[in-house]
Amino acid sequence: MLDIISFLTQIPVRKDVRIEEVAVRTYLFPFVALLIGLLVAAVAFVVFDCSGSAPEIAALLVLLAIYLVTGLMHLDGLADFFDGVMAGGTEEDKRRAMKDEKIGIAGLFATVFVILLSFFAIETVCAGLAKTAHSFDLRSFYHFASIFVIAEISAKISMNTCMISGKSKEGAGRGMGALFIRSFSKYGYVVTLISAILISLIFTAFSLRFFIVFTGIAVALFVSRIAKSNFGDAGVSGDVIGASNELARCTTLLVWAIIIV
Repeated sequence: MLDIISFLTQIPVRKDVRIEEVAVRTYLFPFVALLIGLLVAAVAFVVFDCSGSAPEIAALLVLLAIYLVTGLMHLDGLADFFDGVMAGGTEEDKRRAMKDEKIGIAGLFATVFVILLSFFAIETVCAGLAKTAHSFDLRSFYHFASIFVIAEISAKISMNTCMISGKSKEGAGRGMGALFIRSFSKYGYVVTLISAILISLIFTAFSLRFFIVFTGIAVALFVSRIAKSNFGDAGVSGDVIGASNELARCTTLLVWAIIIV
């Protein structure tokens, strides 16, 4: 568990991360998502309570907190993924563009766009919660936690779904993403889904809103399909998995914003 926390976050609980240990226990991702969501929710709870009439600044601080906790690894994958998708030429040309260390204009645009969408979604949903809260107490924190815990779990089961959909007859290719795809099993995916559902039920007071967590699965299936159509049947790589994490979190926050408004 310490390896997984160190891999998915910037929390310094283990200096040397054993990637092989993480790869065979990715079914525990929802529990790390719970930790991330609670930390971000705590920041949102405090800054929206203290911000007064400046929800934009509060939302910016929450967005900053997300990436201070999780790091920029998956955001880099998002940029690489869109560079590959938007590149011209054959599947090999697109894979080469995705693996290029330099970020292209497509990756830059996608990254900025996703960050902006996340920012506006956070501002909308948290400002709505702050407006309806009679006082900032434990009950109010629970509502903030519901938003960010489910958004983060959605992002992590999106990664798990990409790992399952990335399995093909051609194999999983090379690299860190391939290691995760080979190590992840259908049994592990079932454990992931059960864990995600149980946590989501707790943070939605056992209401139908827990279905929001499945946004991550829909995003992952869509991203995987785009990856395979552009990079081949074995096209789901570490960059694709990372991109699905960012897109799923952003999409889930947008869903929350629509519901809250």
